Amino acid sequence: MPKNYHPLPTMHLNAGSPYYHTGDLPELIHLEDPALSVMVDFKHTRAITIAPTAFIAEAGIEMKACSVHLLLVVDNEGRVVGLISSEDILGEKPVKITQEKHLSRAEIRVRLVMTPQEHIVAIDYETLRLAKVAHVVQTLKAAKQHYALVVETNHGTHQQTVRGLFSLSQISKQLTVNVIDDDPLARSLIELRHKIGD
Repeated sequence: MPKNYHPLPTMHLNAGSPYYHTGDLPELIHLEDPALSVMVDFKHTRAITIAPTAFIAEAGIEMKACSVHLLLVVDNEGRVVGLISSEDILGEKPVKITQEKHLSRAEIRVRLVMTPQEHIVAIDYETLRLAKVAHVVQTLKAAKQHYALVVETNHGTHQQTVRGLFSLSQISKQLTVNVIDDDPLARSLIELRHKIGD
């Protein structure tokens, strides 16, 4: 070992020291909080992915193992080609496919039920810097989607990179209000604010 490398000073860990939970989102948020406070950031939380050729049963197992409800569908080059959610696996899509394509459920592949890349709602990361949680909720509800990806754009090359995602179910948990249902009492953001006591 070269002599010019000195050992670094060390210290004892104090009893009761907490640790940073980098990947955790805040437990409780409000509609007026910054939008980025509810974004799942792939710079801090590993994105869970699956291939379009995988069977939907494999996607379900992966979701359960990783405690998530959404997987990024990526090709061999690591490019995002779609999204698959637990709703895609457990909802009507597989039933329709078994009837229309005469496949058994076990034969259905991810690419047949996923939301393809061209139908994914995406929001530019830069537009979120001053946005509020309420803006995200309104955007997803207007698009009639439960998920949106957040992309960073390289202004030189115009290349997009997926930075993170928003999930209405995750936002609902953090707001302690179900923003997914189209229940008339929760249709406007003003009514939502009243429901959560803001």
